[in-house]
Amino acid sequence: MRVLAEFIMRGRVQASAVALVGSIVPFLSPATVGLVCLRKGGVEASIVALWSAMPILISYYLGQTQPFLAVISVVSLVHVIAVATVLRVTRSWALSLMVLIALGAVLAGLARFSFHADFALMLLELENIFQTASQQLDEDLVSPSPSNIVAAMAWIVVLSGLVGLVLARWWQALLFNPGGFQEEFHNIRLDKKSTTVSVIIVCVGLSALAEYQLWLQLAIVPLLVSGLSTLHYAVKLKGFGSHWLVLVYIGLILGSLTAGLLAAVGAADSVLNLRARLSRNTTA
Repeated sequence: MRVLAEFIMRGRVQASAVALVGSIVPFLSPATVGLVCLRKGGVEASIVALWSAMPILISYYLGQTQPFLAVISVVSLVHVIAVATVLRVTRSWALSLMVLIALGAVLAGLARFSFHADFALMLLELENIFQTASQQLDEDLVSPSPSNIVAAMAWIVVLSGLVGLVLARWWQALLFNPGGFQEEFHNIRLDKKSTTVSVIIVCVGLSALAEYQLWLQLAIVPLLVSGLSTLHYAVKLKGFGSHWLVLVYIGLILGSLTAGLLAAVGAADSVLNLRARLSRNTTA
């Protein structure tokens, strides 16, 4: 990874080449654009992002891919530049995470209304897919509502931005501050106001109509990251093996229960400062 990060930082041509290749490799383009933004600013990152978006834009105009998915891919690059800029200027992960989810939701919503014809085409294709599946399975399958589809796109934008930003920050630390990312990640902690807002939105989302649940549950992301930060801190502090982290990440991929527990840990740490308590217990 260090070799790749060094290659990206050699210049615009190298960064653009990696970003271009990254259009077919998950998270590589957002991470490349994020690294350039963190180190050189939003203008340089935008130029690199244009190269990354080139195959997507060509495919869009030639009609060789689902148009709205192409739009979301470009939106994801805009999103990661904006959030990386916030982190670069403020050095606050808490603020960056709140911007991450709010901006992701806004951009996905704007994409729906700005590219209404492309979105309508995707809805039609999905309806045809569900109708075909219903006939084959002899079951009445209902396609997702337009609101839930856009919410799913918002989740894609947010998760792409989060993974891209984390990778970009890790690469930056490898090059310019070895070992610094671990310390930075271990200190990600939401302030009480952000935690309160996130918890309220998530709780409302759990009891809201199905039309809005997926939207409101985006607020779990900052709590989840804070919980993961607390967990990593505890594992290192207590000298536990990394296999515990591997198990947690597997659980995170396989089900929502682990995500809920981690979000609860993140919220509890914000209010009770669990990391300070763990530290005192260890040194006592």
